[in-house]
Amino acid sequence: MKRIPTRYVAAATAVAALALFAAAAGPIQAARADPVPQGNDVVGVGSDTMQYILDFAANGDILGDAGYNDAGNVYRLSSFDATADANGRSVYGTNILEPVNPTVVIRAGTSPVQRPDGGIAGVSALLADTSVTDPALNFATIVSAPTATTPDAQPTTADATQAELNGWGGLEVFTLGSDSLQMAVATTSNAPAAGLTMTQLQGIYSCEPGYRNWDSPNLGDGPNSTIIPLIAPPGSDIRDAFLDDLGLSNTGGCVQTAQANDPTTIAGDPNAIAPFTLSRLNLWSGVSGNTGQAPDGLPYFHDPSVAYPGSNALSPGIVMLPGYSLPLLLNVVYRASDQNSATPWQPGGSLNWAQTLFCDPGGPTPYFQTAAGQSLIAEAGANPASQYCTTDAP
Repeated sequence: MKRIPTRYVAAATAVAALALFAAAAGPIQAARADPVPQGNDVVGVGSDTMQYILDFAANGDILGDAGYNDAGNVYRLSSFDATADANGRSVYGTNILEPVNPTVVIRAGTSPVQRPDGGIAGVSALLADTSVTDPALNFATIVSAPTATTPDAQPTTADATQAELNGWGGLEVFTLGSDSLQMAVATTSNAPAAGLTMTQLQGIYSCEPGYRNWDSPNLGDGPNSTIIPLIAPPGSDIRDAFLDDLGLSNTGGCVQTAQANDPTTIAGDPNAIAPFTLSRLNLWSGVSGNTGQAPDGLPYFHDPSVAYPGSNALSPGIVMLPGYSLPLLLNVVYRASDQNSATPWQPGGSLNWAQTLFCDPGGPTPYFQTAAGQSLIAEAGANPASQYCTTDAP
């Protein structure tokens, strides 16, 4: 069941709980409306971790740096966020105990479909779009962790095989940068200040008897409080990368699901713990992914309870525990046939959309590899220092 933050559980009645939920900066009840891409726009879905990177690259950042769509091109780059809320939170209906399945209109003239929430869900959606001549989806974003205990390669060999069966000639992958997965806790956490070892995390996420309370001999001398381990739901690339690194095929029964990279599920709860990407915390803090500090140090998120033009920046209320850190690669996945297409994308141009945006070995520098594109990736919190395509992977 979707985790409800502890501060809401104490509400005396369901009505009171609903009122608290509506007023807080946690899960919300109404989704925003997305722009609807037109026929020749390039459209992607997928990873929660990468959603703001694609948003910034397409439409610019809050520092005034222009994105691809600001260059006056006829056709646009459009990437749907995994979350239906711009602050990266889950969306609820009238019953706060049950999340809704947010929908999205992928192309103009089509019906709403379930919004892919996570890289696994995004690649699955891409593979299900089997149209060769007029697909609705052009690419998916997904995080991988090749150095995990059980190497987490995304897309998988099975994905590439399915792409072959679809008549695409396989999959092309552009790695636009790197990130890391760490363990996030509230700023006033009961977790050990020195962090948690791999063995301790395995015990916590397996719900083993000796790892349920912070005062367990296996964990240290914390208070007699029950640990609340959180993890992203199935379909999340972060969930798979984390479990692969712990060597677990699934979690124990005490683990609760929560939207990936949403600090409101952790903040204020001293017993909560969750895997969290450094890039997202960087974005909350106004920190660049490659220089360590954004030019103006501007945090991205603001208090959603304040009407336009909004409030001061919102603090995430979390910190990363020292110790655990899993390197991540940030991947864009699309049809190999699109990479090799002879059909130009923009009117008057000579390059297809994949060559224009992501990969063109020996040709002009694609947008995401330019200094402007890399700067926007960094402003979204990730590190674009290492980029490569399937054809020139190290």
